[in-house]
Amino acid sequence: MNTRKVIMVVDDTVINLTYASEVLENAYKIIPAKSGAKALELLDKIIPDLILLDVEMPEMDGYETIKRIKNNPKTNKIPVIFLTAHSDKENELAGFQLGAVDFITKPFVPEIALARIGTQIELSDYKNHLERLVSQKTKEIEAISLQAIMAIANTVDAKDEYTRQHSIRVAKYAREIAIRLGWEDEDIMNLYNLALLHDIGKIGIPDEILNKPGKLTDEEFAIMKTHTTIGGFILKDVTMIKDVAKGALYHHERYDGKGYMQGLKGEEIPICARIVGIADAYDAMTSDRAYRKCLPEHIVREELKKGKNSQFDGSLVDIMFTIMDNGIDFPDQDI
Repeated sequence: MNTRKVIMVVDDTVINLTYASEVLENAYKIIPAKSGAKALELLDKIIPDLILLDVEMPEMDGYETIKRIKNNPKTNKIPVIFLTAHSDKENELAGFQLGAVDFITKPFVPEIALARIGTQIELSDYKNHLERLVSQKTKEIEAISLQAIMAIANTVDAKDEYTRQHSIRVAKYAREIAIRLGWEDEDIMNLYNLALLHDIGKIGIPDEILNKPGKLTDEEFAIMKTHTTIGGFILKDVTMIKDVAKGALYHHERYDGKGYMQGLKGEEIPICARIVGIADAYDAMTSDRAYRKCLPEHIVREELKKGKNSQFDGSLVDIMFTIMDNGIDFPDQDI
């Protein structure tokens, strides 16, 4: 059974409130309000499907009332139709600019008023339905996109037998840093996805170099370094993840300008790349590699301290120490 739509009628004149209620009560549930202030008070408790708002009211007129309605995230989507005894171009333009969807001239003709109200409620319902569909589809696309990102990250990690799950761990460390920097959830998730793909350029590095058990020659290291530019090229046209190419391209830059491949220094290095850079280095030190076993914690701490404001952004080193002090324990299902 469909519930009747709710209309709030705001008018400082009792006669007008009574007349509007008599005209509309057979089709809608009516909530009367004798002033703009009373309407705002009621809107804290109930959200109507539409508001009929008188323009000319003492203390707080309709224009000020609609401003407050539209400035409140809780009420700004409610369609508002102005009730006015003076229909002219200037007043209507001002009302539309403030967010009104229509005007009804008083005294109104019941059939016309009902038709206008019905049309706006139907449009509002349709708009809300579309927004829900878009939100649902967006979540579905995000889920599919994340799965694709994970597949790519796993493909990259699978090339190097000593760095299984490396990209996922780097993404988790990066996320922990961003949380402590006070980032918004959306930006944290973007950084996480960006970090998952930071080593995508290793797809272009020969396996015999990636998996070489000993120290790389100068020629081999020169080839290894190109994974940053390869990654930046692969990701340059990806727009779904903000700055994703920068994460791949700049995560081996150093805070003192001695990194590769661009030689960027300090805050010239994008913050996302600075975060991924220290997360990447931390995971490299705490994981078994082809050329050595993982380092003990005290050595890792010494290396991070040594790299403060030289290899790494000093503020991020401090955050990394905090994360280490708190213990790092990521559940397997935590992606």
